[in-house]
Amino acid sequence: MEINQIQLDALREVGNIGSGHAATALSTMLNRRIDMSIPEVRAIEFDKAPAVIGNIEVPQAVIYVKVEGDAPGKAVFFFPLQSAEILVQALFGTNESFDLFSNEMAQSAMKEVGNIMVSSFLMALTQFSGIPLQPSVPALAVDMVGAIFDAILLEDGVLEDTVLFINTQLSGLPQIEGKFVFLPDEGSLSKLLGAIGV
Repeated sequence: MEINQIQLDALREVGNIGSGHAATALSTMLNRRIDMSIPEVRAIEFDKAPAVIGNIEVPQAVIYVKVEGDAPGKAVFFFPLQSAEILVQALFGTNESFDLFSNEMAQSAMKEVGNIMVSSFLMALTQFSGIPLQPSVPALAVDMVGAIFDAILLEDGVLEDTVLFINTQLSGLPQIEGKFVFLPDEGSLSKLLGAIGV
């Protein structure tokens, strides 16, 4: 699906609002002020998405949810491992190193952070479009980017050939980067854009 400049501007506004929601929720959770940069928002072809996320051979901490509602799809939040570890340390108030591959407490904490991040952006999409979107219970994987996208492709359903990519950085902690990707089911993106009025 081709995205024009007006539609992209509307999606950028969604990204700004989602970042604001996420920063507020994380500030409450961490009991410290967290700000987010104005996000980079792009609509990209699905097959180019893994390369935009980062080196497909490098593991990242990935939060995955199914998006249910009138414009369903899949939502994924990618954290570089270093960013994920900084977040977990902040949550537990320690400088102790955590192994995200095996530490269940760290994994549970990342699921909660990822749930907040994904829900914040879905809330912004709902706020703008009026189309309610609900996330499923989040799943966490620590795996290579390419493997994550391969797993998503194996799931049921037909995805749009265009995905929504939002890249943001947090301040208030040592710099943390995260990338949100919304992979709409076929027809969902045009429905959302139509409801937004662009």
